[in-house]
Amino acid sequence: MFRSFLKQINLQRRVIGALMIREIYNRFGREGLGFAWLIVEPLMFAIPVLLVWSFIRAKYEHGLLMISLAVTGYLPVLLFRHVCGTMIMFIRSNATVMYHRQVTLFDIFLARALLEIFANIMALISTITFFLILGDMRLPANLPMFYLGYFFTIWWSVSMALLVGALTERSKIVEKIWPVYSYTYMIFSGFFFLADWLPPKIRNVALYQPSLQAYEMIRAGMFGNAIKTYGDPAYTSFVLAILTILGLWAMREARKYVIIE
Repeated sequence: MFRSFLKQINLQRRVIGALMIREIYNRFGREGLGFAWLIVEPLMFAIPVLLVWSFIRAKYEHGLLMISLAVTGYLPVLLFRHVCGTMIMFIRSNATVMYHRQVTLFDIFLARALLEIFANIMALISTITFFLILGDMRLPANLPMFYLGYFFTIWWSVSMALLVGALTERSKIVEKIWPVYSYTYMIFSGFFFLADWLPPKIRNVALYQPSLQAYEMIRAGMFGNAIKTYGDPAYTSFVLAILTILGLWAMREARKYVIIE
């Protein structure tokens, strides 16, 4: 029984690996930089924007290094947007692959999500290293808390991607609305601010957001005791678990709405 389970796990690992390679070839081709584009692409979004900010903004804001605030804000936004964005209509566009008995809908989802997560983490490491060399950043003061905050950012992005992928298969309206939402998301997600900067009444409402909770933990990891944060891992885990269950259910139901032309 256990041996059969391990065999199945190994099979699905190989399937997901093959799907990741297929996705890389489909997106970036076999020539030029190829696989390297997976890491270069998010860096092309992040580095120019952050460099411009370093030139036009003061080095310190609210007593904190501005680039540290920007990096810990912008890279999680890119993660959320890219993981969710790559799931738009992904079932329909990969329907033919599911004719293979070993390939499941979740395998395709996981392959796409893992690629985006890997690319974002590599971009995060490269961006922090770049600004450390320039002297515009310092290493996180509390690495375990920083890792925890980024873990919750990944979980938040994946749970929302499940819902986005499922809902876009049901209605084209979601596909049209998503680009607008993904930009306005930057305003209220926690990218531009700390919860402590908000008036108490607004803060209490804003902290219901898993995204802000994750940001609070990332900032607590980056700046340590220099700032007051409000991250609650227990609450965030509870909300994200519910969202994940809803997303998995919606994904299972979404297959009924796919019409292969």
